[in-house]
Amino acid sequence: MDTPHDPLAGLRPASDPRDPRASSLLLPFTPGASLRDRTVVLGLPYDGGIPSRPGARFGPKALREALSSYGSFDGQRELADIVDMGDLALSSMNASKAHARIEEASRNLFSTGARPFFIGGDHGITGSLLRGLAAARPGLRLALVTLDAHLDVREYDDAASLSSGTPFRRALETSILTGSRTAMIGIRRFANSRYYLSWVREQGVHVYSVEDVAERGAAAIARDALTHVMRDADALYLSVDIDAADAAVAPGVSAVGVGGLSSREMIDVIRTVSADPRLIGADLMELSPPHDENQRTAKLAARLLLEVLSARG
Repeated sequence: MDTPHDPLAGLRPASDPRDPRASSLLLPFTPGASLRDRTVVLGLPYDGGIPSRPGARFGPKALREALSSYGSFDGQRELADIVDMGDLALSSMNASKAHARIEEASRNLFSTGARPFFIGGDHGITGSLLRGLAAARPGLRLALVTLDAHLDVREYDDAASLSSGTPFRRALETSILTGSRTAMIGIRRFANSRYYLSWVREQGVHVYSVEDVAERGAAAIARDALTHVMRDADALYLSVDIDAADAAVAPGVSAVGVGGLSSREMIDVIRTVSADPRLIGADLMELSPPHDENQRTAKLAARLLLEVLSARG
C-alpha cells in the first residue's frame, strides 16, 4: 500500500523560530494550574445586544487569528505567555442566560486572582463582567477608563432588554464604582444624546471627546483621566469599544462612524492606561469580522491586546 503523500509538502511557508509570532503566546489552560497574577484571555462570542450589523460574536476568533500578523518582541523584550481559556459557550437566543453566564465566568476568574482580558462580543457584555468583578471583590474601589465613541448608559428594564448601549449604566449601579472614578475617552459628536450626556455629567463622570484628544494628545488625555479616576481607587479596569476608532482604520465594527480616533491615538491611550500597575482587567468589544475589509479592524484589535500585554511587563 502506498504511503500517503502530501501534495503541498515543502510549498507552505515555513515558520521561522528566530521570529516567533504573537499567536504563539496563547497557551491553552491546564486544569488545576494556578491563575493568580496570570494574564488570561477569554472569548465571549455573543452579539445578541446589537440592534444592527450583527457579527461581533465572531470577534474572538478573528482577534486570535490576527495575532499571527505580529511578532512577540515589543522592541525591548519578548512578551510573556498568556493563558487562553478559549470561548465561553453562550446562547445567542437568550440574553438573560447569556449575561448570567458571563457574570458567573467573570466572578470565577477574578476570584482566582487572574488578570483577565475579555474579547467580545457586544459591549453590553462589559456590564456583566463588571458585575461579576463586584461579586468577586465587593469591597473594591474600582476605577474605570473606557475608550468608546458612545456613552453606553442607556436605561433598561430587565436582563432581557440589555444591549450594547447599557454596560456602563449597569457598572455604575454596582457598589464598587462611582462616576468620579469613571473616565470616558473618545466620545464622538452626533453619536450620543443630550439626555445621556447630562446624566453622565450628573454622576461626575469625566468625559473626553475626540476633539479633546486631537487638541491635547492621546497620551496626555489618558494621563489626565488616570489622575482623576485613581485618586481614591485601589484597582483599575479598561474597557475598549473598537468603534472608538475612525471608520478609515476600523470598518469592521458594529456601529461604524466617521470622525473617530486614529490607530495611533488608540494605541497611545491603551499603552498609557495599561502601564498603571493597578490594572486588574480589560476587555475589547464590538470587533465585527463580517464587515472587516482586509482584516484591518482585527489587526488593530490584536495590536491593542499586545499593547496591554507589553505595558503590563
